[in-house]
Amino acid sequence: MARAIDLLAIALIVFPSMVLATEYVVGDDEGWNSGVDYYAWLDGKTFYVGDVLVFNYNAGDHNVIVVDADGYDKCSASPNWGSYDSGNDVITLSSPRDNYYICQWHCDYTDQKLKVSVLQN
Repeated sequence: MARAIDLLAIALIVFPSMVLATEYVVGDDEGWNSGVDYYAWLDGKTFYVGDVLVFNYNAGDHNVIVVDADGYDKCSASPNWGSYDSGNDVITLSSPRDNYYICQWHCDYTDQKLKVSVLQN
């Protein structure tokens, strides 16, 4: 038992982001959908390296495109750094930076986009 506690203590010191990672369901119960106020959803949340975003939506109705700041501002899916369309997409925040996500089909019309600023632990 003492060895397990020692290993947990070492893990907390060496790998804090892995041990203390938080999983966020984007939009909570409303999910990744048109008409959700993602600016309000972000309010009060702080994201760290190792945290996980879960995008839940009806596959075929939406998608998640990883874009840069320009793509976010212009609702442009090209170029992009990843495209997801499973309806239950899980993305781990891997580095301290701003991350940008849009729905290719609803960004322009319903502002379905998300900017997540990630901090180092």
